[in-house]
Formats: sequence, C-alpha cells, structure tokens
Amino acid sequence: MPDAATSASTAPDIDLLDAPCRALAEAADAVGEAARYASGLAFGARLPAAALARGGRTRLGWRTLLRTLTDPSGLGWAPRGRGVARAGRLAGILAGRESLAISIAVCGLKARIRAASAGHPELFDDPGAAAVLGAVGAGRQGEAVRLFRAIMRERGAEHAFALLAPSFADILAWHALTDANPFNDHAGWQVATGRAETAEPALGLGAAFWAFCDRGPGLPEGTAETGASPTRGPARRRVTDRPHRSAPRPAGGLSGHAAALRTHAFRLYGVAGTREWHGRETEVLRAEVTRLAARCATAAGGLALAAAQLQDQ
Repeated sequence: MPDAATSASTAPDIDLLDAPCRALAEAADAVGEAARYASGLAFGARLPAAALARGGRTRLGWRTLLRTLTDPSGLGWAPRGRGVARAGRLAGILAGRESLAISIAVCGLKARIRAASAGHPELFDDPGAAAVLGAVGAGRQGEAVRLFRAIMRERGAEHAFALLAPSFADILAWHALTDANPFNDHAGWQVATGRAETAEPALGLGAAFWAFCDRGPGLPEGTAETGASPTRGPARRRVTDRPHRSAPRPAGGLSGHAAALRTHAFRLYGVAGTREWHGRETEVLRAEVTRLAARCATAAGGLALAAAQLQDQ
C-alpha cells in the first residue's frame, strides 16, 4: 500500500466529488417530496371519494397514482405523510419494503463516505478505520456501525469521532435509514438530504444533535488554530460540508413533480458517468446510480400519466 503522501497526491479533488454527492441528496429530497404530494392525494379524503363516486377517468387516475406509489421499478413503497399514508409507510418499513427516496439517499451517503475516504487515504493505515470503511464499501452498514461502536468502546468516543470525522454521521444516518426501526429515519433523512427540519423528540434525534457531532473537520485534520496536523498536512474541505436546506417550493401539482423527477433522472444519469470517482467498487456505484436514475424516470412517467388522467396539470 502506498504511503499517505503518495496516496494524497493521487486522490481525487474533493471539490469535484461534491457535485455528484449533492445531486444524489437533492434527487432523494425531490423524490421524497413527490411521494409526499402524491400520497396526500391518493390517501386523502377528496380524491378517493371522487373516484368511488364518479368512476371514469377519476377512478383510473386514482388507480394509476396508487400503482405509481407502490411500483417496485419506480417509487417502490412510497407512502409518506400523515394518516393512512403514515400508517402505510410504517407498515412498509416493518415489512421490509424498499423506497426509491431512501435508496437514493443511502446511495448518496455511500458516495459521500467514499469521497471522504478518498480524500484521506491515511485512514486505511488505522486497522479500525480500515475495517469500518471496508464494511461500508461492501454495503454492510450494520457491520460498519458495530465496528464504529467497538472503536468508541475501546478507544473512546473522542478518538472514534476524530478518526472518522468526515464519515461517522453519514455511517450512522445510513444505518438509521436501513434498519428495522422506523422511528430513527427522520434523523437519518436530515443528514442524508441536508434538510433543516425539527424532529419530534419521540421519533428520533433532531438536526441539532447531528450538527453538534458533525462540527468542523475533526481532530485528525488538525486543530482550529493551525488548520493542520503534524502528520497529515493541511485540512481539506469535506464533501459533507454544506449548509442545511429549507423545504423546497411546491412543484405545481403532479405534473410539476413529474417534471422535477424527470430532471433529476437526467442529473443522475450524468452522475453515473462522472469521471471523478476512482478506486474500488466504482463500477458498482455507477451501476447503482444508473438503476436509480431509470427508476426516477419511471416514477416521473407514472406521475405524469396520473396527472393527465386527473387533469392535474
């Protein structure tokens, strides 16, 4: 294995990796908002009542909307929101049903972890950090969390956070979004999308907790006074350093959300072809992003068809 100095000289520029990671986070947010809007229509009171009473194109549009919200090749299991939609989402989580929004968010988290490790090849010199990043690279998020917690127990939380400062919040968020516990998804979603929201205390950790844990570049990159480490040189900007975003503006009905998803599908296809991703598992990551882009386009088509049938232009 080359030494840290040689590896650092060949590592990809973190600034170039920022755009693909941001595109994945924004696509996940857009898919989540589209699913929330569609769920509000499909599981609300007005549209089902009209569909059952009138039939015709209204009923056809409602059925199209329900299929779109549960299509494994598109949105996956996508109910979001309150009431029946919330109950459906919880049932889907407990049953292990997959959601496109969560899959894109998790893919973005993995990309950010890869980018952070690419910018800090010296992390692989530490056996504990190498084991955690190896588990992440292999897609074993549960094992990565267990290894990270083992480092905390054996060496202390300060050392663990300092060692994996660029990645530990993303690792924990990945685990929160993919475990069987539906009540910690909110915290993981905040980290994955950068959305500034207030979490209900009973349903997970709020953004303030993650902001507290994820402040600054961490001890391995140097102190605030020097900005450098005696062994690792100047601190580099982290891919995950970005301000929290507020809620996006409404896209203008089903057709607006369909157009937004179509745009994000094209962006994800571009992300899959980016040249800044190097190293192991790169082709696997590209293939995953390509599949997610195709599903995003399929979901856009379903929403556009439902909009036309419901005359929701």
